[in-house]
Order: sequence, then C-alpha cells, then structure tokens
Amino acid sequence: MKRLLFLSLIFALALMLVACDSGNTGDFKITLRLPVDLLEDCDSDDESDDHTFCIVETDQVLLSTYSTSDISEEYVYADRKLITVGGEEGVGDNKSGKVDFTRSLKKGNYYRFFVEVTNKNEKLKLTGGIDGILYDDGENYDVDIFLAPVGDFARVVSDRTRSGDTALESYFGDGGSKGAAAVALKDGTIYMAGGYVLNEEIATKKAVIFNTKKLSKKEVKKLDLPLYDHVAALLDDGSEKGKVVIGLGKIKESEDEDEFLNEKVWIYNPESDKYSEISDVTFSPMSGAKAISVGGDVYIIGGCGTDGASNNVYKIAVDSEGKLTAAHFATLKQGRCNHAVADFSTFTVDADKNTVPVPRILVIGGSTNNAKEGKETPVIGENFAEIIDLESGSVKSIAIADRNGSDDASLKTTGLISPASATVLMDDKEDTETVVSILGGYIREGEDDSASWMNNGNLFIFSEGTLKVQGEDDKETTKAVLFYDYNGSPFECSRPAAAFLGSEEKSTFKYVAVNCGNKDVERKKDTEQIVFVVQVKRVKDSDLGQEVFSSSVRESLMEENQDPEGDGKIMDGPVAADGLGQVFMLGGQYLYQVGSYAVP
Repeated sequence: MKRLLFLSLIFALALMLVACDSGNTGDFKITLRLPVDLLEDCDSDDESDDHTFCIVETDQVLLSTYSTSDISEEYVYADRKLITVGGEEGVGDNKSGKVDFTRSLKKGNYYRFFVEVTNKNEKLKLTGGIDGILYDDGENYDVDIFLAPVGDFARVVSDRTRSGDTALESYFGDGGSKGAAAVALKDGTIYMAGGYVLNEEIATKKAVIFNTKKLSKKEVKKLDLPLYDHVAALLDDGSEKGKVVIGLGKIKESEDEDEFLNEKVWIYNPESDKYSEISDVTFSPMSGAKAISVGGDVYIIGGCGTDGASNNVYKIAVDSEGKLTAAHFATLKQGRCNHAVADFSTFTVDADKNTVPVPRILVIGGSTNNAKEGKETPVIGENFAEIIDLESGSVKSIAIADRNGSDDASLKTTGLISPASATVLMDDKEDTETVVSILGGYIREGEDDSASWMNNGNLFIFSEGTLKVQGEDDKETTKAVLFYDYNGSPFECSRPAAAFLGSEEKSTFKYVAVNCGNKDVERKKDTEQIVFVVQVKRVKDSDLGQEVFSSSVRESLMEENQDPEGDGKIMDGPVAADGLGQVFMLGGQYLYQVGSYAVP
C-alpha cells in the first residue's frame, strides 16, 4: 500500500534563500495548500482511488522560479527544482514533506513561484502559484500556494481538514448575487466590488480583496454607490498593484425604491484604499457597458441608457509623465450594450525580429436598448461585429460567415445578447493566431410581440480570414471576413463570464474557464453555480478539406460541474485571471480557482 504524504495534506518546502554576496539571513517557506476533497478520502491508501486532490508518495513536485527587477516588465525564468515526494525505497526518501535547499535571491527583485504536481505517469494534476513577491534579505517569508486540479475548479481553502471554516467567502452569503465585478490586480490579489444581493433585493457598496498569497480576504473601502451590472478593468500605471477603473451600472439602494442608472466612473487605488472620480469625461447614465484592458490601458465600450444604446468608446490611460488621462477615443458604427468584447490584437515582426503587437478590440453582438431581459432588441445585420484599431482609433464592421461563406448560425438575424468572450492565442504554428471564444448568451427567434428567446447552446470560435467573392464584373476578389466554427455545449448559460486559462506554449490545446451562472434568460433566484472548462484546438475537417477550430467542454471532477458542498447560489458572477494564468470564479458564496496548465 502506498502511504500518503501526511494527514494534514500540507506539503511544505522550506527554502533557505541565501544571497551569497549580501550575507542575508532571510528564510523563505512555501506551504502547498491542497483543495478540499469532494470525491474521496485522501487518507485512503487504496491505489485504485483517484488522488487528484492529494499529493501521494509517487508524485513529483516541480517548483519554478521567475524574477524581474521592474514589476512593469516581464518575468524571466530563474531556476527550477524538482522534488520527489518519495517515502519508500527506490522512489525517494522525503517522508517529512519538507525540503531544504539553497538558492540565491536578489534583494529588491520581484519573484514569481509556480508549482506543478505530476503523478507517477508524469501527468500534470495540480498547479498553483504566486506573483509579485518583493524580496528583502532581512525579512522572513511564509507564503501559501493553493493548488487546484488542472483544468478544473476547486473552492479555495487554507486548510482542507477544516474546509468549512477556512474557505474564502465573499460578502454575498448563501443567497448569491448577480452583476458583481472583479479584477485581478498586478500582484495577484483579486478585487471584487458591488453586485445585487439576492437575499436582500438590493445592490451593495461592499468591496473585498482576496489575498492569494496569504489565502485570506479583507473588506476594503466601499463604493460610493450600491452598484450592479457595472464595469471594472485593470489600469496599469506602473505601480506594484495597478489601479481599477470601476463605474457606470445600475443603482439599487433599497428593496422598496426603484433602481436607476449611474453615470460616474472612479479610479480605485488599492495602495491607499481610496476612490477618485474621473472628471475629464462626462459619461451618460448607463449599464451593460463593457470595459477591457489592452496594453495596460482601459477602454469603456458602449452601454445602454434611458435614451438607447451608446456607440462611444472611451480610453483611460496614464501618460509618460504619470498623469491620468481620460477621453473619448472612437465611435462604433452601432450603439450597443450587453455585448462581448475581446482583445483581438495581431502580431508582426519588426526589423530587429521582435514580435510587436498590433492592438485591436473585437466587439460582437449585444442589444440596442435597456429593456427587461427577453424584451431587448438585438444587434443584427452588417454591424453585428466591429473591430476597433487602437493605434488609429478607426472602427470598421466586419462580415461574419462560416467556412462555406454563409451565416449558418443566423447570428446576423437572431443576434446574440450577453455572451462571454475570451481571447485565445494559438501558437501551435510558426505565426501566432489570435482567435476569440464566444459562448453562452441568448438569441431572439421571431419578430416583435411574437418573438421568443432561447439560450445559445453553441461554442463559437471566431478567427479572421479572407473569403472569395464574385465582383460586379464577374471577377473573383477577396474580402476580409470573421469566420466562425462552432460546436455544441452541454451547458446553457444566459450570462456567463470567461477567461483564458494558462496553457503550455506551442501546445495544440488551449483552454477557457467559464463561470456559467443560470440558464434562464430571466435572472431568477436559487440557481446553482456551474463552472466548466472549454478546450480549443485546431483540427482538419475532412469534408471541407481545410483546418477549422474545434471547441468542447472538458468533463469535470465535480458532480454536474458544481460544488456539491457549496451553498452559494449565483446568477452571473465574474471571473478574474491573474498573471500566472490561474482563473478565479466569484459572485457566489465562495472563491473558486481553476488550475492552469502552465505558466503563460
């Protein structure tokens, strides 16, 4: 029988980190925290048991270290240590769960640690990491790394033996929420604010920061207004944590009062725990807008108010002198809200053979008014999809089509409201190709009063290409088109959120983590949270004789892709992806982490 590492299931690496040229005495201890086991007992010594949530004697632990002298610059690989768990002859001799080794760290540098646990068949099963550790050779460190099953989700706990007491909880309780917003800060902490509290039938001003280094949380300064369906995105101002752009949305102050729209946008500073209102731009009161961070700048796109949909694009940035700037940036051809936006940047190679991004944003679908769910007017026709060029500020509509050149899914007729989107970089070939995963949301069938609404049950992958067309002079020409490939999904999600999950470089498989929420178009109470991972890959279609993109939902370790011990209900909670490619699911009672496949 194979003995498990130890009953506490906390695997500690005691690293004596000594900078040889500075004579430091700083101790660095990393403790691996395992997720609560929902399938079987980790204390079992039966080889047939699935020990996905456990570290057992035949496993290996790989600790990778990356460093940077400037938090605004990329991390560079520094070192790697492979630890055999062991415990019996011929496997290893590590029975205590502690490993000491010497490694030089440089004072004043930032460090990233990433852990991968593989089983005896060298299959990756658990991953986790931390970011933004500023090393000081006079300080002792005690850091936790929470490990989640790769490509699956787990409730974040600091001690699996007391999971009920140590699970990281939000401010929503077991009633759940809708319309909260969350952002991963540059140091790996997760900021969440606002949301509609279903138990109380009001929006909240509350905000919280989850510390993924200490596996703890704290409530921070509240919003000025109780908001939901608002926007939030990370603004990279060069600081260690960055700032959060947050605002717009719906205000609901009490159960008896009507809700109304907010026109204010703030900058939240996590260092000072203060908000400052953006005054350079006058925003209209609206909700259903989208905010996205590209190249460290934040773009607020669209939104719907009482007068209809906005086609404005605003840019919030920090200039070379460190001054905050906010201004109108571009104008969409179609006003919209409840749409999907994604980083659609392409890449070129300059004269020095450096890869340079060409920044763009893809905007898809949405509605043209702020009507009740199931009564909106969808964006249809030639402006269904638009591309914003972030270098020039120009906007163009782009035709959508399947590989045969037609709109087989009828998206330009049915529309698509409130889908999730995630940018996926396919680097399995010499040139990296940017594609966008679009899933969930709902579509309209029929017109006017006879129209009905149904969920989008497809997983779309949009990619840019050219289509041969017949010109007026009967000459064959080509035009730019947004191709889509699609597959079915076992889950119907009216308002999901999604984020790219860290994947191995040059892998033919890429992954998107999805916080599903409910399937009903109407946002009803008591909906169980569903989480799943979509696998994206390039395949050869024998019928078409060309390559296409395929999407499929990976089977979860969890029963019906739910946390069977979690009481939290959720409508449409947010996701937040940190710099290590880990994705966090929020909006219900607990914080959940999805294990990534590798450091991106």
